[in-house]
Amino acid sequence: MQGRIKLLKALADETRITIVQCLMDGERCACAIVPAVGKAQPTVSRHLRILEEAGVLESRRAGVNIWYRIRSKQTIQIMEILGIQKIETEVTCEECEHDE
Repeated sequence: MQGRIKLLKALADETRITIVQCLMDGERCACAIVPAVGKAQPTVSRHLRILEEAGVLESRRAGVNIWYRIRSKQTIQIMEILGIQKIETEVTCEECEHDE
């Protein structure tokens, strides 16, 4: 039960919801998430850490870049139940494209 509460608390923030929306169609590098969210990089990093600690996201390091993805299909199902749709993002960076 505590895990579910932690997950719901992590999703109870507009910035974190936006981050999850950006990841609903697949893995992204942190540098692609930052402009899509429209917040400063340290702010986005803090929210990414909260989501990862709650089990919403998982990450992997590729060189200097950190890639994030939604850990469970259940998270996407929760978003869909709430009527929250993915955000289409076109933000990429040349550096990240080489690490995919």
